[in-house]
Amino acid sequence: MAEPVTMPQLGETVVEGTIVKWLKSEGDSVDRDEPLFEISTDKVDTEVPSPVAGTITEILVQEGETVEVGTQLAMIESGDGQAADAQAPKEEEAPAEGAEEPEEQGQAREPEPQPEPPPQPEPEPQPQPPQRQERAEPPQAPAASAERGPRSHILSPLVRRLADEHQIDLDRVQGTGTGGRITKKDIMAVVESGGQPAAAEARPQLQAVPEQAQPAPAPQAAPAGAEEVRPISHIRKRIAENMVASLHQSARAWNAVEVNMEGIAKLRDRAKDEFKRQEGISLTYMPFLVRAVTDALLAYPDVNARLNLEEGTATYRRSVNLGIAVAYDEGLIVPVVKGAETMNVVGLARAINDIATRARSKKLRPEEVHGGTFTITNPGPFGSLISVPIMNPGETAILAFDTVQKRPVVIDDAIAIRHMVYLSLSWDHRMIDGATAAQFLARLKESLETWDFTSEVQAYLGE
Repeated sequence: MAEPVTMPQLGETVVEGTIVKWLKSEGDSVDRDEPLFEISTDKVDTEVPSPVAGTITEILVQEGETVEVGTQLAMIESGDGQAADAQAPKEEEAPAEGAEEPEEQGQAREPEPQPEPPPQPEPEPQPQPPQRQERAEPPQAPAASAERGPRSHILSPLVRRLADEHQIDLDRVQGTGTGGRITKKDIMAVVESGGQPAAAEARPQLQAVPEQAQPAPAPQAAPAGAEEVRPISHIRKRIAENMVASLHQSARAWNAVEVNMEGIAKLRDRAKDEFKRQEGISLTYMPFLVRAVTDALLAYPDVNARLNLEEGTATYRRSVNLGIAVAYDEGLIVPVVKGAETMNVVGLARAINDIATRARSKKLRPEEVHGGTFTITNPGPFGSLISVPIMNPGETAILAFDTVQKRPVVIDDAIAIRHMVYLSLSWDHRMIDGATAAQFLARLKESLETWDFTSEVQAYLGE
């Protein structure tokens, strides 16, 4: 019996995903829960396991295609294989669902439909491949408009909110999402053009970048100093959209404090070798910082809250789900440590190392990038001295933890050398006022400078 594999729902507001890579090919066998393909959404890049064991009879959506949640991606024969032929009509339907992406789909799918035209039941979708080739050429807007049809497509809450905030008539917006669906990028293009939907004409140029990059191998060997055009990754596109949306939605303000980390630096030096021997991971400054941050967030709940301006409400959390920004090859991802306020320094060190390691290897589960209440970004290991980060949409603040370095400071009217660091807080002035932000940072500074963390790392001190 042939079982369909569909695009999973990877979060409440996620309505589409992009197939980054198939880990199996047609004809390959696959075990239940074995990684089947890699997916990219605006929340996470992750591997998706196979829902059943069997043999892959056909792949309906090719790498690089973006399709809506619920779209059939592949068929897996879990029985004797006799049902494989019954799925031929679906092969004809697949291009209509994934027709959003350009020529990669056309090149990969055309060899299979060629032998299939004789079956009479579903010849109508055949005009679809020419549509994809039209979309691969600059004049894409008319094709998108023709496919969009009635205003019945899924709109995310963010799109609706942005449209309401900027008083944009959605009927006049040219959607570039799957099946003509309106995306955040479409709304922001209208906003940036002064409210004129004609900004959609700029979209084909953005889509053209990957198309120009396809034949790029020949121009690669260009003379020194020549330009090289490369397609940007899916996660890079999502980061760009989310950060622009955040700046448009929030009233960002910023302040910073300087913290004396000398006590923590000495404790860490005493414990780090034994910690590494027993735990197999490094004892960094981050778990000490997170320990103090959770205390400050519970003391100042406005910083840990979510503003629902359109509803006239604010949601205050009694627990801390802490996002830790992790840099990896494709860009940046923010996995979440749930219930951070319940952990000590050692527990936090294990949890942070675990999510960071799995984020870089694309092993995160979808729920591990949702539900964050506050985020810490850590550019310190790259030598950054002070940062002004952008908040994650839906959160009211983000903390930057920069490099810890020895600097001369004045202590008791004398100059001394101490391990110092700048902590900078970007915050949403719609929810937080300057006094609250300053008090939050003051408590964080006091905790890091005065708390005795010795009991929490006692087992690793070797004393």
